[in-house]
Amino acid sequence: MKALIILSALLVAASAKTLTRCQVVKALKDSLLTEFHQYSVADWVCLAHHESQYNTLEIGRDTKNGKDWSTNYGIFQISSKWWCDDGKTPNSENGCGMKCSDFMNNDENLIADINCAAKIAKQQGMEAWSSWVENCKGQWLSYYTYFCF
Repeated sequence: MKALIILSALLVAASAKTLTRCQVVKALKDSLLTEFHQYSVADWVCLAHHESQYNTLEIGRDTKNGKDWSTNYGIFQISSKWWCDDGKTPNSENGCGMKCSDFMNNDENLIADINCAAKIAKQQGMEAWSSWVENCKGQWLSYYTYFCF
């Protein structure tokens, strides 16, 4: 049984798609996210770096009182509690009207992630992501896009 669990973990890790910084820049530079003039492409790349290290198949857990509260999906770690439906999170708001699996892509197609992130930013700004506030807000971020345009 232990071998099966280890093999499963290795298969998931092997299938994960971690983009380069410049691949993320390329996906975002002409996207809907550039319509938010208060945020630069570098802000979004910084967010993706701190949320998922550019891993398009990243899954994270939020806990509350020691129990799983919600699951976060994709390169921007979009929450199943508020923004998508994973079929497991009770009382999901599903603010983006999407399945959380839509954010789990093994390529550079980040359209679903971008569309939902735009909806989140429109409603709450990038402050919706604590990692952006802690690591990117008000920081010099130009190096996130250097040599990528």
